[in-house]
Amino acid sequence: MVISIIALLIGILLPALGKAREESWKIKCMTNLRGLGTSMQLYFNDSDGVLPWVDPIAGADENQNSTDLFEVFAAYIDATPPRREIRGDETSPWIVQDPYRCPADKIPLDDDNNDSRTAQETYGTSYAAPWSEIYVALELFGAIDTGNSDERIAAAERWKGQRAVSRAYDHYATRGKKLAVMLDFVEVHPAKSGKNALFWDSSVDIYPGDPPTEFVEDFIALTLKLCNFGG
Repeated sequence: MVISIIALLIGILLPALGKAREESWKIKCMTNLRGLGTSMQLYFNDSDGVLPWVDPIAGADENQNSTDLFEVFAAYIDATPPRREIRGDETSPWIVQDPYRCPADKIPLDDDNNDSRTAQETYGTSYAAPWSEIYVALELFGAIDTGNSDERIAAAERWKGQRAVSRAYDHYATRGKKLAVMLDFVEVHPAKSGKNALFWDSSVDIYPGDPPTEFVEDFIALTLKLCNFGG
């Protein structure tokens, strides 16, 4: 009889405990994103309000991450930056601490190939930086030329891309669009889209979901225009 009562109590309590744990993970994730947002604002103060020039966190081979973003934040975050488990081994997993990791980031990115690494272990952070991927699009379209052999010209081209993307973010944000600056790589939270996000206005909230294709096309078109490309 006692065993039956204990089993019943466990059955009642476990779902509640699971929900409490998920809620604590969500709160911690949002706290981390707010910390990254504060660092971003400090960077804005030093850079005329434009986003930093960084390579996409998920690199071309979908595995390696440039540390550019960590280097940008290092000047504004009093925290240990992500590091490789084996120093000098670019294939070893990342060791990640707050605020770069979401505590709910426990889902393997490529479980189909028996790869158990999570986003933080693969990329050095749980959070994607979507604006960095737009820089790649601008380069592919030829709107900016960051590979110029003259570093002064290359730097000017990077700045042109930074300013264009930042102005596009601001353009849509002032018109009520919630545009994510950082967000969970994968759906690890139970509500709505399953992701948390840091938005352009520095607010942190549940990510509403990826914008429709038409909006993405309009955003890219605006950044190209702001780069004075094609006209």
